[in-house]
Amino acid sequence: MLQLVEPEELRGALLAWFDRCRRDLPWRRTEDPYEILVAEIMLQQTRSEVVATRYQGFLDRFPRVDDLAEAPVDSVEAAWSGLGYYRRARNLHRAARILAERGRLPASAAEWAELPGIGAYTSALLASRCCGESSPVLDGNVERVLSRFLASGEPPRRAAARRKLLATAARLLDPSRPGDSNQALMEVGSLVCRRGKPDCGACPLAPGCRAFRSPGLDPRAFPVAGPRRAREVRHCFTAVVRRGDELLLHRRPGDADWLAGRWHLPTVELASGDESARVAEALGREYGGSWECDERAVLVRHAVTYREFLVRAAVARWRPERTPEETAANQAPVDQPSLVWFRDSEIDGLPTSSLLRKTLDSVGANRADPPIHSGP
Repeated sequence: MLQLVEPEELRGALLAWFDRCRRDLPWRRTEDPYEILVAEIMLQQTRSEVVATRYQGFLDRFPRVDDLAEAPVDSVEAAWSGLGYYRRARNLHRAARILAERGRLPASAAEWAELPGIGAYTSALLASRCCGESSPVLDGNVERVLSRFLASGEPPRRAAARRKLLATAARLLDPSRPGDSNQALMEVGSLVCRRGKPDCGACPLAPGCRAFRSPGLDPRAFPVAGPRRAREVRHCFTAVVRRGDELLLHRRPGDADWLAGRWHLPTVELASGDESARVAEALGREYGGSWECDERAVLVRHAVTYREFLVRAAVARWRPERTPEETAANQAPVDQPSLVWFRDSEIDGLPTSSLLRKTLDSVGANRADPPIHSGP
C-alpha cells in the first residue's frame, strides 16, 4: 500500500479550499445557533437548493426560538409546507419549547442530542459550529469522500467501517475551526468528490486519497454498496371533489405512515391498481356518504424514501350522509374521518404536501381552472 499524506497534514489545504470555493448559502452567513438549528433540521432530508428557497421565510415568520416555541404547531407545519417530512417540523417545534423552557442553548454534542429529532450527525454538526467542539460528522457526502480517501472495502453503514470513517474525519478537523472543517468535508462531497464524476484534480484531499493515488483503483468504485432495501410499491385512489372555489380535504391521522397529519384529498389504499373499479365503495367505507368517480383517472407517481406510491386520481362527486344539525353547520358526520371544505385562498396556510398540488395539476383541477362543481 502506498505511503500517503496523513489526514492531519491536509487540514490547512481543506480549509483553504473551503474559504475559496464554498457556496454562498444563507445559513453560512450567520453565527446564531437558533438560525443554524433551523437550517440543519431543514437540511436533514431536503436538498440545499430547496431549503435555500424556504429558509429565510421561515425565519421571518419565527425569528427567535421563543417565537417558534409559542406558535401553534399547525402554523409551524404550514410554514414548513413544501419541505416534506413534516415530522421534522414537529420535532423542531418541540425542541424550541424545550430550549425556551431551559432558557439556554446546549453546550455540547451530547446536550444537542437530547433534543427531539437530533441524532448523531446533526448534534455533531451543531456542536462543532455553535460550541467549537471537535465533533466529526458523517453524512452521505462525507461517507463517500472518506471511503475513497481510505479506499475502504466495507459498506460505510457497517459499524466497523463507520468507526474508521469517523476516526479519519476527526483527524481532518482543525480544532480552531471544527465547524468549518465539517462543512468543508461535506462541500468537497457536493462539489468535487461527486458520485459518478469525481474531479480528483481539484480535490484538496487528493494527495492523501488512496482511491485516487493507488494504481489500478477507480475512485468511482467507492464507497462499496451494501444490501439495498427492497422498494415498496403502494397503490392508491384519490378523489378530487370541488364545489365552486372550494376543495374537499381531510386530515390524515398523526400516526399514518405517510403524509402523517397532512391535509390531503380523500384517498384510499388499494391492494393493486386493478381494484380501481371499486373505489366508490372504498371511499364510502372510509369517509361515509355516497361517491361517484369519473372513469378518466390519471396516474400520479410519488416517491417517499423506499416507497413508491402509484396514485390514480380523478374528479369525483360526494353526497354526505349527515344529521340536519350537521347539514346546517356544513360538517361531515361526526363518526367519519373529518372532511372539510377549504377555499383555494385558505389552502396555502394549511400543512399539506407536494402530492396535493401535483395531483391537482395532473387532474387539471388547480385553482386556475374553471370551477368544477362536483360536491353537494
